[in-house]
Amino acid sequence: MPVFVYTAIDPATNKSMDGKIEALNLREAKDILRNQGHIPTHIAQDEQSLNLQDALKRVPLLGDLLSPKAGMKDICIMTQQLSTLLNAGIPLIEGLYLLEQQAENQALREILKKVRADVLAGDSFSAALAKFPKQFSSLYLNLIRSGEISGEMEMVCLRLAQLMEKNMALQAKIQGAMVYPAFTVLVIIAVIVVIMVVVVPQFRMLFSGFGAELPLPTKILIACSDFCMNFWWLITLGTGTFVFWFNIFRSGDGKPLVDQWLLTIPLVGDLFRKVYVSRFVRTLASTVGSGISLIEALMTSAATVDNYVLRVAFDKARESLLNGGTLAKPLENTGTFPVMVVKMIAIAEETGRMEEMLNKSADYLDVEVDRAVDTLTTMIEPIMIIVLGGILLGVALALYIPLFDMSKVVAGN
Repeated sequence: MPVFVYTAIDPATNKSMDGKIEALNLREAKDILRNQGHIPTHIAQDEQSLNLQDALKRVPLLGDLLSPKAGMKDICIMTQQLSTLLNAGIPLIEGLYLLEQQAENQALREILKKVRADVLAGDSFSAALAKFPKQFSSLYLNLIRSGEISGEMEMVCLRLAQLMEKNMALQAKIQGAMVYPAFTVLVIIAVIVVIMVVVVPQFRMLFSGFGAELPLPTKILIACSDFCMNFWWLITLGTGTFVFWFNIFRSGDGKPLVDQWLLTIPLVGDLFRKVYVSRFVRTLASTVGSGISLIEALMTSAATVDNYVLRVAFDKARESLLNGGTLAKPLENTGTFPVMVVKMIAIAEETGRMEEMLNKSADYLDVEVDRAVDTLTTMIEPIMIIVLGGILLGVALALYIPLFDMSKVVAGN
């Protein structure tokens, strides 16, 4: 059992006292001290009582690898099953126990065990889940909290499961669309490496006995091959350094610039824009349907979009609502939302059918995403073929032009 060190005040003597106490969790430790008549001022788990695994979990980076983790699919299935159990009239504590027993993912089983213990100790379900921010997003917690307030936890869990399924399907589409370009780029890189490391050196040995001046393209190709073979470590180090600093720049002050550039990339930018908007609209529909106010739902939904440019647009929409304006107009001014989606949101504001119209808008955007994925995969294939063919053609010309000159010299002799 975990051991907690505490500092408390004894009301009888009004003096501070220190000590240790065994309890299942922090909440239980506080209750034990209060039942003893003490007023706890500080409680923390004793570092010396931690086992090796718990101690390693507190180490930066290493702790992230050892901490319990569950994928989105596991969380989605658990949420769906919890909705079914609650709808059948099973209490939350018993439902969590049943989910814990049948969970196939070991990390999810540990999480459910700790969540159930915290709920038994008096914490709310949302507060217990909040202790695992890497598994349960702010959106998930807000919807669960709204279910606790409204008393419709089973319906909220059902909406959450459906939303997660839609997001996973959307993510699968993007990953599927990027497989072919990524594979083609890797093939191009592999071809270039083989040419520079294997093919060009062989021709270089052949050209070394060639008395005539080599053409400029051949000289450039040979120089590039020599650089790759002699300074491969510098190329590797430079690439790794660039990726490292680009990620820092992307997550810091350079995020607005990078996000704006991402949306302007031909084909890819249009796909990402539609994906962001579809995810935002679908999430907004789920949050509004769960009883959350439109302004709060807008903030929660905007947090699911990892793009600075679009988040600024969503902030302007929230300001419009706070000032008594509409939601459709600022979204239209962003130039990101399709006209049909803006019109449907405007109709929803007039008729009060916000959830219904938002879901229809999300369905429309999902169709647009499918079209964008098809367009991307259709256009990427000929582009990659042209790029690869251009590289091979350039290398072939650079290597075989000197051979033609050699054949002329031999024929002349």
